[in-house]
Amino acid sequence: MIRYCATAAVLKAFSLSSPTRRLYRGLGNSVGGRQRASGKMPSYYFSRVQRMLRLSKTLGVPHDGARLLELGTGWLHWEAITTRLFFDVRGVLYDVWDNRQLDGLKNYLRQLKPLIDRVDVEPARRTQALSLMARMEHITDYQELYELLGFTYVVDAEGVLGEIERDSVDLIVSAGVLEHVYAKAAPSLVGAMAGVLKRGGYSVHSINIRDHLYQYDPTVSPKQYLQYSDWMWQTFFQNDVQYINKLQRCDWLRLFESAGLTLVDETVEAVDLAGVKVAETYRRYADVDLACGGLSIVHRRR
Repeated sequence: MIRYCATAAVLKAFSLSSPTRRLYRGLGNSVGGRQRASGKMPSYYFSRVQRMLRLSKTLGVPHDGARLLELGTGWLHWEAITTRLFFDVRGVLYDVWDNRQLDGLKNYLRQLKPLIDRVDVEPARRTQALSLMARMEHITDYQELYELLGFTYVVDAEGVLGEIERDSVDLIVSAGVLEHVYAKAAPSLVGAMAGVLKRGGYSVHSINIRDHLYQYDPTVSPKQYLQYSDWMWQTFFQNDVQYINKLQRCDWLRLFESAGLTLVDETVEAVDLAGVKVAETYRRYADVDLACGGLSIVHRRR
């Protein structure tokens, strides 16, 4: 618990002003960039590739000619780029700030290469993926990469999809992004997603509903924040540099339904809440919502 509280204090200090937030991003990108450029690719990155290929088989999207919008592309544009390896999609890479790390992308793609034989696609698509990866290894900047893949990169600090045409996207995807959207902005963003989707288009998201401070102190619960009132959380633990909105499973399902999107598939990763004394703030939630640590949802626009 000491590490949990100490980390919260440091992150709150970095959140104090625009200069301290820029300092945090600069330090984080520098240290994290070196790790991604030379370190081991986390195993779940390959799982994310497999997820997109399963969706193609079950839903028919992504497919050649589809227009894909990745939200919160972060360091690597992972969902969009790895989808493009196998399918001739047009991609829009959308973020609220620029955290791109080309060396990290190349390192992870090199580690993905020997795993290509394990993916469930036709041989011709494997050949296409390997060919693209070989060409990407020689890319020297992101503009060259976008020209090769046929992608567009958009940075919009407002984060409201204002530059994306309505009814123009076949597939929207994000991974570990929506939990960082400010709670008051989440309804508008989900509504904007529904607006840019074509009728019959799909929305696919993985949302990490765990307490993100848990990653610094595994002695606490993965959903430690359930123990704190809103006042206590905002006063002692909430920060702007690693903000999480604490929206629960049913909150997300309600937002997407209200936007006119139909739930097609849902996967819940439950966590053990043993020892967690749930604060009054969260007692309105069902057990399945409280125990949900990871939420993967697929919706279709009616």
